[in-house]
Amino acid sequence: MDKYDFLLGCLITLHLLLCPFTKVEESFNLQASHDIMEFGISLEALKKYDHFEFPGVVPRTFVGPLLLSLVSWPTSKTLELLIPHLNKFTRQYIVRFFLGISTSFALSYFRSYIAKYFGYRVSIAFGILSACQFHTIFWASRTLPNMFAFPLVIFSYSYWISAINSSESNPKLLSMIYYMTFTAVIFRFEVGVLLAIIVLLELWIGTLKFFDTLRVGIISGVISLGVSCFIDTYFWQTRLMWPEGYVFYFNAILGKSVEWGVLPFNAYFTTFLPRLLLMSLPLCIFSVFSDLRTRRFLTPILAFIGGFSFLGHKEWRFIIYVVPIFNLCAAIGWITMYQKYSRFIIINRLISTLVIISFLISTMMVITSSYNYPGGVALQKIHIIQSDNTQARIHLDVYTAMTGASRFGQLRNDWMYYKNESHSLPIDYTGYTHLLTSTPHFHEAYFEIIDTVYGYEKILLKNPSIIIQNWLNSFQNFDLNHMKEFLESLLPVQIIIEPKVWIMKRHNISDFMEGEHLF
Repeated sequence: MDKYDFLLGCLITLHLLLCPFTKVEESFNLQASHDIMEFGISLEALKKYDHFEFPGVVPRTFVGPLLLSLVSWPTSKTLELLIPHLNKFTRQYIVRFFLGISTSFALSYFRSYIAKYFGYRVSIAFGILSACQFHTIFWASRTLPNMFAFPLVIFSYSYWISAINSSESNPKLLSMIYYMTFTAVIFRFEVGVLLAIIVLLELWIGTLKFFDTLRVGIISGVISLGVSCFIDTYFWQTRLMWPEGYVFYFNAILGKSVEWGVLPFNAYFTTFLPRLLLMSLPLCIFSVFSDLRTRRFLTPILAFIGGFSFLGHKEWRFIIYVVPIFNLCAAIGWITMYQKYSRFIIINRLISTLVIISFLISTMMVITSSYNYPGGVALQKIHIIQSDNTQARIHLDVYTAMTGASRFGQLRNDWMYYKNESHSLPIDYTGYTHLLTSTPHFHEAYFEIIDTVYGYEKILLKNPSIIIQNWLNSFQNFDLNHMKEFLESLLPVQIIIEPKVWIMKRHNISDFMEGEHLF
């Protein structure tokens, strides 16, 4: 590892600290990690797990949360011994930190292969470009199923690039097949689609042997399937469970994913890729015309994106795996341009300026994103403003649970937390002492507002004179303890926030708690 790897690790950690909460897409893996660390994995402990009450639309694998919990648990217990009053939410930081660092190490490993086969300058350019991309850095530590797959895919790419002009291309590509098959069977089926396209290209070129490919694919597929079925059947307590197979059937065969929205065919190319890549996109286009090696990598990558474009439902996370390859090609283009046109100072300065702009855009996006988790903030705040209450019974509505409120945030063992979604509105929530709700007007007959949590609504461009004045004032009054406010003051936009979650307490709560209204 060098300073560029260290920079990536620090940026991932900084994004984690700025945005410690998670959203609904990440909830299964986060709640599962909590339950494994909090309750253990015995049959008796499984009864307390969150996924039995809230299984989600499709089942997800426990392989990732189990591995992540095993890695995080020793650090968590050590810190709790050293700092006795450390609250449970610290575990969420630890879990997400280890997930993020796994991506950082994978990128470091990939960079070492880039340096070996394309030169150290290209590896530096790759590291800088990766550090300037919001989605790579921000989502590295977030417990999406795709981000469990992401570091394994990056690791696999190392074998792919090392197979170029190598006398041992076949065994190296077989190693890639092994790791990507494991990833596809257990974590994300779209990785299997990407692998199939790469394998077809390498078979056509002649760097792979067909029967070796078939043998390794079958063996690694069977082993991966066995691992998933063994672990997930136990945790889901069913006769036989292969979560990713169910996901593939649900989304690809039944086509149910369209229920979450449909985008036009070109959305990946015209909307998602520019957001994912930022400055890497134009550099990548240049590299296609300046270095023939990049075409070998981009051909299967573009075919993968094109194939997924036929599916109506589209999300950036379905194609996140292509970003390291685009960055590699962009880094090659950057260094090629520098070497060919070094006498044109304006070109090099333009590239440097665009890279800085990409980093500023990434910074703006993370600051804006930090306001997207009012549910998590509300759950944190109620423990502060109601710290003297010893029998709180708190209901978290759907919006609160979807915007950051996780089991890691349920800090009090003498409190009860509920996420019952069957209530109709308006209603007397019999048995609840407090509500975290996005619809306070429905409950005013029984509850009063004691605090309000604001969240992101929109952004507005600042006046240029205000931007300059903010920059001058910010640097004069810089305070490390207010890093978020400092970064926000530097942005060319103003983040507009509005009330999103209300913390409510039952009227005459002391009389209510003395009665027989509790569950």
